[in-house]
Amino acid sequence: MLSRIARARAGSLATFAALAVAAALADLGGMHAHEHGDAIVPILVALQRWTPFYWDQERYGMLVPLLSLPVRDPLWNLLVQRFLLVLAGLSAVVLLARHVLAGREWRVAGALAAALLLLSWPSSWAFEYLGDQPYGLSLALALGGLAFAEPGPGGRRSAGRLGAGLLVVVAAHWVNAAAGLLLLPLAAARAAVDLAEGEPRRTVAERLAVDAGLLVAGLAAGQGMLRLYPILTGRPLRLALGVLPAAEWPRAWGTMFGRAWRESGALPAATGLVAVVGLAALALPALRGRARGVLLRALALVAAGVAYALFTGTLAWVRDNAWHWRYLAPAAVLVQLAAVSLVAEPLAAAARVARAAVVTGVVLVPIAALAAAGAPSLARVRGDLDRVAGRWTEDVLAARCDLVTGDYWSVWPAVWHVAWTARARALPARVYGLAHRANPTVRFWAGRPREALRVCRVRGAEAAGDAALRDYGLWPARVLERRATVDVLAPAPLPAPGEGTGAARSTATSSGT
Repeated sequence: MLSRIARARAGSLATFAALAVAAALADLGGMHAHEHGDAIVPILVALQRWTPFYWDQERYGMLVPLLSLPVRDPLWNLLVQRFLLVLAGLSAVVLLARHVLAGREWRVAGALAAALLLLSWPSSWAFEYLGDQPYGLSLALALGGLAFAEPGPGGRRSAGRLGAGLLVVVAAHWVNAAAGLLLLPLAAARAAVDLAEGEPRRTVAERLAVDAGLLVAGLAAGQGMLRLYPILTGRPLRLALGVLPAAEWPRAWGTMFGRAWRESGALPAATGLVAVVGLAALALPALRGRARGVLLRALALVAAGVAYALFTGTLAWVRDNAWHWRYLAPAAVLVQLAAVSLVAEPLAAAARVARAAVVTGVVLVPIAALAAAGAPSLARVRGDLDRVAGRWTEDVLAARCDLVTGDYWSVWPAVWHVAWTARARALPARVYGLAHRANPTVRFWAGRPREALRVCRVRGAEAAGDAALRDYGLWPARVLERRATVDVLAPAPLPAPGEGTGAARSTATSSGT
C-alpha cells in the first residue's frame, strides 16, 4: 500500500503531466493565429538580445526567454516559450485551488477549472492569459513560493523552506511586479474563512503572517526593480504609477467591466451555469452540512477577485491602455475557480465517485485543450504564423534589408518571420527592427556606415516608419526601390562638417512620396 505522502506525490505528478500534455496540445493548435507584436517581442529577446525585462520596459521579467535561450531556431523558440507560459497559466489555476481549498479535494476543483478555462474563454482571452501576458507565470511562481514556505512533515517551517519560498516569490515579482496584489487579499480572505470554520487562531495567524510577509517582500522587491530602472538605464519610467482621482473610479470601472463583458463570449454563461449546478447539488440533504464551508471558500475567491478587479480599474496605467480586458484575466480565473469549487465538493464527497472524479478531472484538462485548440498540427502552426507575420518576408529578403521599420504591430512579427525563414533557408540574413522597443538592438547596426544600411519600410505605415527613422538618427533617407509590401530606403549620408543641409534635404523622402 502506498503511503499517504506517496499517493499525494503521485497525484501531483499525474496532475502536472496532464497539464503539460494540455499545454503541448494548445501550443500545437490554433492559438498562434492570435500572435501579435507584443507577444513576439519576448521571442526576439531570446533570439537577438536578452535583457532582464521586456525591451524598453521596467516590468515583465524575461524569465521564459532566459530559459529558452539554448533554442536558437525561431520557430521552436516560439513554441518552447508558448509551452512554458501555457503550462504555467494552467498550473496557476490548480495551485490557486490548492492554496484556497486546502483540506478539500483541490485537485478536482483545479483540474475542472483549468478545463473550463480552456473550453469557455474566447480564444483571444485564452491567448492573452496563457500565451502572452505574465499573469499565469507570476501567479504560479508566487503560489509555488508560498507552498515552499509551508510547514514540513514535522510541522515546522525551516529557514531553508522560508528562504526558498522568498526567492521564488521575489522571482514572481520580477516577472510581474503586481502579482501580490491578487494574492494578498486572497490570503486575508482565506484566513477569515479558516477562522470561521474553526481552525485554531494561532495556526491561522501564523500562516497569514508568513504568506503576507512573503508577498509584501515580493511586492517591495518588484517596486524596487521599477525604481532602479531609470537609474540603471538612464531612461525615465514609462509606467504611470499613479491612481486615478476617486471621482473617476466609477467611470473607469464601468468602462473596463463593460468592455470585458462585450468581449467575454461564453465565459460568463459557462461560469454561471457551473455555479448553478454546484448550488443545486449543495442544496441536497446529504450535502447541506458541507455547504457552509464550501460557500465560504467560494466567496473568498470571489471577494479577492473583485477586490483585485476594482483596484486594477483605478490605475492610471490601465486607463492609458484603454482599460483592456486582459487586466481582468486574473480576477476571471478566481471567479471561475469559485464556481467550479461548488461542483467539486459534491463530487469529492460522494464515496462512489470520489476517486473517479479526481481521475476524470485530470484527464479532462488535455481533452479540453484538444477540443479548444483542435488536432495538433505543426503544419497548421506554420500556416497561422505565415498568415499573421509572413506577408513582408519575401520582399525583405529579396531587398537584402538590414532593418525593418513601420508600425509596431508590423515590425516585430516581420523581423521574427524573416529570421525564421532565413534560418530555414540557411541564409545569412540578420534583420533588426526599427520601431518602439528597438533600443536594445541598436548596438548591432549603429556602427555601420549610414549609407550602407538598407531599410525596408512597411507599406501603409510610412508615417510610423519615417518617425522611427528620425528617432534613431537615420533621417533623411531616400527610396531605392518599391516592392509590393515594403519600400526600400537608404539613409542619406550626413553632410560633411561645414556643409549646408540643403543637399540632405533634397534627398529626403516623406511618407507621401
